[in-house]
Amino acid sequence: MRSSYFRLPIVILLISIFIIGCGGEDINFPGKSSSKTGEKYAFKEGEEGFRVKEFEGMSTAPGLVFIVGGTFFMGGGEKDIEYSFDNRKRQVSVSSFYMDETEVSNLDYKEFLYYILQDSGEFMYNTLYPDTSIWLRDFTYNDPMHEYYFSHIAFNTYPVVGITWHKANVFCQWRTARVNNKLLEKDPEAILWPRYRLPTESEWEYGARGLLEQENYTWEGKSLRTPYGDFKANFKRGRGDYQGWAGGSSGKLYRHLTDGATYTAPVKAFYPNDFGLYNMAGNVAEWCEDTYRMLSFEDVDDLNPVRRFGKTKVRIDRLLDDTGYQKDISLLHNPDPGRRAGAEEDDNIKVYRGGSWADVAYFLTAGSRRFMHADTSSNTVGFRCVMTRLGSQH
Repeated sequence: MRSSYFRLPIVILLISIFIIGCGGEDINFPGKSSSKTGEKYAFKEGEEGFRVKEFEGMSTAPGLVFIVGGTFFMGGGEKDIEYSFDNRKRQVSVSSFYMDETEVSNLDYKEFLYYILQDSGEFMYNTLYPDTSIWLRDFTYNDPMHEYYFSHIAFNTYPVVGITWHKANVFCQWRTARVNNKLLEKDPEAILWPRYRLPTESEWEYGARGLLEQENYTWEGKSLRTPYGDFKANFKRGRGDYQGWAGGSSGKLYRHLTDGATYTAPVKAFYPNDFGLYNMAGNVAEWCEDTYRMLSFEDVDDLNPVRRFGKTKVRIDRLLDDTGYQKDISLLHNPDPGRRAGAEEDDNIKVYRGGSWADVAYFLTAGSRRFMHADTSSNTVGFRCVMTRLGSQH
C-alpha cells in the first residue's frame, strides 16, 4: 500500500511529460536555427548570426483591459425613436483588442497637458486645453462647472469633457510615445506596444455589450436598477430629473431614489460590465474613430468594420505614406485640396457612442449612435482609448 502511494506521483509526472512532448510545444518559438537555411539564430547580444528576439506574447499596457475578439450581432436594440435606421442588426467579427478600463479622467488629461507644456510650450498647451465654455448656457447656472470642473482637484476622478475628436487623437499619440519611452528607458531593445487610438464603432459596441449581444443595454435585462434598487448608470430619467430626489444616497428610506450625480460621476462609479469596463453606458458619451454615415452598415466590411471617410471609393495608397496612419490623421487637420474635392467637410463628421448624464435611457443602449463635428466638443462627450492585440488572439 505504501509503495503504491509513492508510485502515484511518478506516474503522474511521466504522463505530464508525455502530454507536453506530444502537444505542448510552443508554436511561437521559432527554434534555435532557421528551418529554411539551417543557420543558427542569435538570441543574445554579441552572438554571431541573425538576431531573433523571443516573444512570449503581448502584455497589457497601462490602463487597459484585454478583450478577446469574436463574432457578434452589431446594431439593433430599442425601437428607433428617431427613425434614423442607421444601425441595422448584422453579424460581424472583431479581432481581440485592449480597451481603457475607464473613461479618460480630468487627472489623466492634466498629466497630458503637464508634459505638453514641458515638451511643446504654452501655445500647444493652450490649444489642447479643454473648452470649458461648453458649460455656459443663457438660462441655466452652470457657471461653477465652467470655472472649476477641469481645474479643481475635486473633479480629478471625473471624466474629461470639452475635448474635440482631434484633441482626443493627440492625447492617444502622446500616450503611446510616453509609455513606450518608459519601456526604452528600462531596456533599449524593449518590444514596444502598438499605438493607443480611439475605438472603431465595432470595437466600442463589442466592448460595451460585454458578450451580451442580445441585450439592449450593457448589462443583462432591461431594468435600469440592480436587484438592490441602485441605478446602474448615470443618466437623465425624465424632464428635469438628472439626479433623483434629495436624500437618495444618505437616508435609508430614499437611498435608491438618486444616482448621486447632478452632472457627471467619477469614472469608476457604478458597476463595470462583464468585460470589466466602467460607464460604457451613461456618465459621458465617447468619441469613436469612424466618420458618420447613416448607411455605414451597408458599406463597411463584416470583419473589423470601420468607416474612415464619408465616401467609399477612396484610394488608400494616396493617403498613406511610410508612417502609415499618421498622414491620415494629419490630412484631417490640413486636408489636401486635391484629395477629394468637396468631401473634406463630410469626413469631419465623427461618431460618438453611449449615453451621458444628460441623456434619457434610450441613448444608453449599446446600439444607439450619434455624430458631431470633429472640431466641436460638448459637456456630455468624453473618450477612452483602445489598443490592437498583436499575435495570438487569446
